[in-house]
Amino acid sequence: MTPPPRTDPDAGRSLPSHPLFLGTLGALAVAVVVAHDRVIPFGQPLWGLFRNGLDLLVYRSGGATVLSDAGLYDHALHGGMWWTYPPFSAVLFAPLRLFSPEMTVFLGALVNFVALYLVVLLCWRLLGYRTDRTLHIATALLTISLSWLEPVRTTIWLGQVNLLLMLLILWDLGRPEGSRLRGLGAGVAAGIKLTPALFVVHLLLTRQWRAAAVAIGGFAATVAVGCVVIFSDSRAYWTGVIWHSTRIGETAWPANQSASGVLARWLDVAEPPRLLWLAVAAVLAALGLAAAWGAQRSGRQLLAVTMVGLTSCAVSPFSWGHHWVWFVPLLILAVDRALRAGRATAWLVPVALAAPLLSWAHGFPDGVYAIGLFMVPVPDAVVPVTQSVYPLVFVVTAVVVLVTCVRDGLRTARTAPPEDCDVPHITVGSQGGLDRAAAV
Repeated sequence: MTPPPRTDPDAGRSLPSHPLFLGTLGALAVAVVVAHDRVIPFGQPLWGLFRNGLDLLVYRSGGATVLSDAGLYDHALHGGMWWTYPPFSAVLFAPLRLFSPEMTVFLGALVNFVALYLVVLLCWRLLGYRTDRTLHIATALLTISLSWLEPVRTTIWLGQVNLLLMLLILWDLGRPEGSRLRGLGAGVAAGIKLTPALFVVHLLLTRQWRAAAVAIGGFAATVAVGCVVIFSDSRAYWTGVIWHSTRIGETAWPANQSASGVLARWLDVAEPPRLLWLAVAAVLAALGLAAAWGAQRSGRQLLAVTMVGLTSCAVSPFSWGHHWVWFVPLLILAVDRALRAGRATAWLVPVALAAPLLSWAHGFPDGVYAIGLFMVPVPDAVVPVTQSVYPLVFVVTAVVVLVTCVRDGLRTARTAPPEDCDVPHITVGSQGGLDRAAAV
């Protein structure tokens, strides 16, 4: 049974209000805004941050099929793109037809920035920080700064739903065990986009039976809604389309930052051998879920949820760079650790983590931009690394988390008093701090 959430002794503490801390965040935010406009100008047709919205317009087009006789999966939609999500998602996007394409893109960018702000704010709160003026200022500045991470920028640029799904899951699973309908958000997220279904596996592995049952029920409800509203499309999806990952794109594209894409590029093939991919995906899933299990058992709830999110990206048959928005809470965790350490050298960890995730860009003479380290031209010797950067960062992170949890568990076992000794003891805290509890 997973231990109940404990009370962090640092709960309610504020972020540093020192002018140097907020000034640094402010300077970083200004630098990011300048970078957005200088590297890839805001007004650049197609490539400017607010000048695309392709995926959101595809959502709008797919939602429109719900109210028509057109099939959702049997023809290309806006921009020649195919619908790849479960039918329930199209039902949710049906109201977008009420807005013009221009208004849809504007609203999509606004909603994504609000979602990013709420994700950062929620992470701070899950880490035990008090919601005060300093926290809101720091969160706003970080929201601007984090928009220069490639997964975040591309999500905003394309009008994707990744940030919204992450917000839903963080809010849902960040609540204490036993919270009413906890798990429903994860189940609904899986009904919109299948990859969050891995959170159900995590809930089962950590024996959060009630939340797992609610999540499964929530997912089943989304399937039922899809069947009731668009039965023919639902039948087509669940009996065939669900297996056609090539509808998304070519597996070997550098933009596919999943295990299958890495294998295809390293083996120089269009598609990796299925058994090999399944074996590698199984190993990565075991690694990531073990790290999440260790984090959950030690009370690090935010870290556990984050590791499951990253694992889902690594093992998915196809993961665009923008799917890896789960690096955002990981960065917040790294910043929190640096703040707690109180040493200048501790900031090397969040800096090193952020460096490969930035919106590295390269403009070609024909006006096309490459965005993201995995797309930018580099010397041939480092191509296998740069084109696989997100999965490699995931592997390093999962190993570090797993080793840390094992080390902390062994340390706790060595220092724990005998069961019949009625003295205070110390256990690992909710998000990396320490909790003090009295043995009864």
